[in-house]
Amino acid sequence: MKVLVVGMDGAHADVFDRGWTPFTRSLVETGEVHPLKEDLVSRGWSEVITGEHAERTGAVYDRPGLDGSNRWSLRFKLADIPGVGERVKPLWQVLNEEGWTVGVMNVPTAFPAPEVNGFFVSGGGGGGPVLQDPLPELCHPRSILSDLKRHGYIVDERLNSLLADKGLYRAGELFGRLSTMNEARTDAFVDLAKQFQIDFGFVVFKSSSNLAEFLLLPELDRAALRGDEPNGELVAAAEEYYRHFDGLVRRLRETFPDTQILLVSDHGMASRRWSVNPNSLLQELGFLHASAGGQAKAELVRRVKKLVPYRLRLAIRGQAKVKAAYESMSSYDVATSRAFSKVIGDWNHGIYINDVARFGGPVSVEDIDRLAEQIVDGVNRHSEAQHHGLTARLRNVSRHEGAAHFPDVVLDVPDGYMTSEEHSETFHRFDPPGAAFDISSVTRGRLLCGKSSAALAVCAGGTWDTGVRDRHDLTLVYHHILEQFRT
Repeated sequence: MKVLVVGMDGAHADVFDRGWTPFTRSLVETGEVHPLKEDLVSRGWSEVITGEHAERTGAVYDRPGLDGSNRWSLRFKLADIPGVGERVKPLWQVLNEEGWTVGVMNVPTAFPAPEVNGFFVSGGGGGGPVLQDPLPELCHPRSILSDLKRHGYIVDERLNSLLADKGLYRAGELFGRLSTMNEARTDAFVDLAKQFQIDFGFVVFKSSSNLAEFLLLPELDRAALRGDEPNGELVAAAEEYYRHFDGLVRRLRETFPDTQILLVSDHGMASRRWSVNPNSLLQELGFLHASAGGQAKAELVRRVKKLVPYRLRLAIRGQAKVKAAYESMSSYDVATSRAFSKVIGDWNHGIYINDVARFGGPVSVEDIDRLAEQIVDGVNRHSEAQHHGLTARLRNVSRHEGAAHFPDVVLDVPDGYMTSEEHSETFHRFDPPGAAFDISSVTRGRLLCGKSSAALAVCAGGTWDTGVRDRHDLTLVYHHILEQFRT
């Protein structure tokens, strides 16, 4: 194998500074860390897969329907990219076309598994089912399904399945399940990589690091802020998890000793410090009119979420009609607002011009660029935004079909700031809990941690190709890999 990408969803450089991952740390120290900053609007794994930013592909975390309505969805898969396979070619397709064999395991958004020269195991989510037992549709060739089952392969685990389904509220049990998932994935990948004699490997440890940091990081920061001791059970379980993961990385290196290894994450994680309401900011600037009915409906949803038991809440949210209604709910007046931000998940959100073609709004298509410039100027002159370090910029000009899905104005917020409509103020300080963290508190829906822009890109034991050093998002990885196979 010439190149192996080890993907770690939600990892950041500080993860390897705690003394729990000595082998992985040695790879970081002997390699080259490339500074990246993700905008958290574009999907990081899609950048790695396609070599293109969402400003061209439309691969955003929350995706507008663009049908003249306010319809929105969190679902996305590679097949949604206009021209995929022709103008936009996934990494494995290019490598196959150039005569190389590939082995890809658990990469998000690629479902069903595409036909490749080698093997492919789709990841959960991103248009594919979030489940634990592998299905034939996740596999190419289909014959590898028996190999996955033999190794006890787990497609994915989320907090919902760990808490609501399995009741793993003890830290040791929850982190133990993540370790079991990681080990089975490593076993299966090593087995299949040897069977197919692949030239390029890509294995993603989806959800595991993301969940570990989601639980651990805010507790460590809370304890440091309060001068208190962190939850000892949680810290001990997290340490055991990371030491186990470190052993898996060592195994991959020892199994493929002559392979260039790239350690990659799609984003980092950061404890929540502030909430930012971009629609309140737009209202202050005169571009948005609040909808009393919409705000009342959003407040009702928030109150119901606190009252309804966690398991029942998940069941209701999983219903297609309920999910679609929630994702398309608006707190602003759709008919009169000239711009808006659609705030759904725990990431960063940009601003869309409410034009007639995409959203049925009052702005003509010809006025989109002019209005976007006015918003950027207004945000960057806003004194409170300046105080908090929030800035705005126009999206890059793109004539690609996918560009219409990307926000017209990109908001750059510091790590630890989460765009949210929980509070009516533009900026609201988030106070962490006073007591030590209890995993059961997650079910009450209070987000203590969110994504950070600090994605990870380490060329272990080597350096990044000179031709890609000007890239500071995850498209770097795609283009670096192709250069390795062309030289």
